[in-house]
Amino acid sequence: MAARWLLGITAVMFVALGLNGLLNPVGHLAPYGLELATPGWLGEVRANYGGMHLGIGLLFALGAVRAEWQRTGLAVLLAFLGGLAVGRTLSVFVDGTPPVFAIAFIAIEWVGAVLAMALLLRRPA
Repeated sequence: MAARWLLGITAVMFVALGLNGLLNPVGHLAPYGLELATPGWLGEVRANYGGMHLGIGLLFALGAVRAEWQRTGLAVLLAFLGGLAVGRTLSVFVDGTPPVFAIAFIAIEWVGAVLAMALLLRRPA
C-alpha cells in the first residue's frame, strides 16, 4: 500500500511539472533566473522538463494502479530522484547555496529516493 501512495503522489507531481514544462517553458524555469529566448532552449525545456517528466509521471501512475509495475516504478523513482538529489547536493557544495525553493527540492528528492529504496528492499523480486 505504501508503494502505491508514494508512486501516486510522485505521479501527480511529475505530471504537473511535465505539463508545465511542455506548455510554459519560459515560466517553468523563471524562478531560477534563466532567460530562454531561442527555439533550441525552449525545445530542451519542453523535452526535459516537459516530456520526460510527463512520461515518467505516467510510469509512476502505472505503478500506482498496477501491482506488476510497482517494482519498476520504484526503481525508476529511486534512480531519477536519487540522481537529481545527488546533482543538486553537489551543486550546493561546488556552486553555492541555491534559492530556498531549490533547497526544498533537494529535501523532497532525498526523501523520495530513500523511501523508494526502502520499499524496494521490502518487496520480493
